[in-house]
Amino acid sequence: MYFRTLDDFKNYISGSDFSSSEQLMIMAGDRSAGHIPEMIELLNERNISFFGAIFPEIIIGNKTRREGFVVEKLRPVYSALVFPYMMKFSQSEGKLRGATAIIFADGLSGRMKDLTDTVYDKLGDTVTYVGGGAGFKDMKHRPCIFNSTGLHKDALYVCIIKNKTSLAVEHGWKIMRGPFYVNRAYDNVLSVIDNCNAFDVYRHVIEEEENLTLFKEDFFIYAKDHPFGILDKDGTIIVRDPVAVNDADEIICVAGIPEGSDLYILHGDIEALLKSSLQVTRAHENINNPPKRYLPLLFDCISRAMFLGKYISEELDNIQANLTYGVEGALSIGEIACKKTGELVIHNKSTVLALMEL
Repeated sequence: MYFRTLDDFKNYISGSDFSSSEQLMIMAGDRSAGHIPEMIELLNERNISFFGAIFPEIIIGNKTRREGFVVEKLRPVYSALVFPYMMKFSQSEGKLRGATAIIFADGLSGRMKDLTDTVYDKLGDTVTYVGGGAGFKDMKHRPCIFNSTGLHKDALYVCIIKNKTSLAVEHGWKIMRGPFYVNRAYDNVLSVIDNCNAFDVYRHVIEEEENLTLFKEDFFIYAKDHPFGILDKDGTIIVRDPVAVNDADEIICVAGIPEGSDLYILHGDIEALLKSSLQVTRAHENINNPPKRYLPLLFDCISRAMFLGKYISEELDNIQANLTYGVEGALSIGEIACKKTGELVIHNKSTVLALMEL
C-alpha cells in the first residue's frame, strides 16, 4: 500500500484494526523524513507495533517517489532492533527454517557489515534474507532506521516472518581492469591495493580509460560509473559501490571489502544493465511450485538508478511487466540478499527481487 501524505496514512490507521500479533513495515521516501517523529508518536499512542526505514526513493509498481510511505502489515515470529554485536535471540534456528528475514540497515554506516554479521551469526543459513540499506539521497549520514523507540543510525532492523520467499539477484556490470589484491581494508574503507594507495590506483585506471583528470571533489561523478567487483569464492562478482575519498586518500565504499580478496574495477552500459533487469524476473520462472499469491519486494540500488538516468523507468517497467502483482520496495544504499547456500551478502549497484508468498 502506498500513502502519499501523512494524512493519508493517518486515515488508514484510523480505519483499520490491528492485532497484537501484527506489525507494520514502513518504507518512507526521504522527502517525508520530517513526518517520521509524528508517525512514531501516533503509532505508539495506538499501541501499534511497527518498524521502518527512510530510503532515497521508494518504489511503487514501475514508479519511484521521494515522498510518501509504502506500508505492509506483517505477522512476525521475531523482530528486533540490532546494533553491532547486540542482538537478543533465543529461538531455535530449526523452527525458522524456510522463513524470511526482512532487513533494513543503515546503508551509510561504516559498520554495516558488523550489523549484518551480527544477524547472520545468530540466524545462520536457516532463513532467506532480503532487504536494503536505508539513508538519504544526498548521502549525508543521518538516523534512518526507526521503531517505537525513535530514529536510529548505525543500526539494523530485522523482522522474521514464516512466509517462504523466492529470491533473485542480478547486476549487469562487466570487468574492466584487474584483479587487484586487497592489502588493507577496514570497516567500509579500502586503503591499499597491490601495495599502493587505493585512490592512486583507482585514479590511474579511470584517467586512462576515460581520458580525464580525476579529482577527489568530483570522485562520485565518475565512481558511480565504475564500481568495484569482489571475486567471490563461487566465481561470481559481488559489486561494491565507491562513494567518496577521505583525507587519507582512502576510498569509502557502501559496506566493506575483505582483505586478501581479488578486486576488479568494473564498467557498464545501459543495455547490459537493462538486460539484467529482465533476467531478475526470469530467474523466478524456474522455481518449483511458485506461489499463487505473492508480494514482490524490490531493492534496486540508488547509484545504479543515477547511472541509468531516465532509463531507470525502463528497468522498473521490465520488472513489473513480468509480475502478476504490484512491486513495492526502495531505491536502496546497498542491497541485502543471500546466496543459494544461505550466506547473507551485501550487494551494491544490483537488483534484488523477492517474491514473498502470501
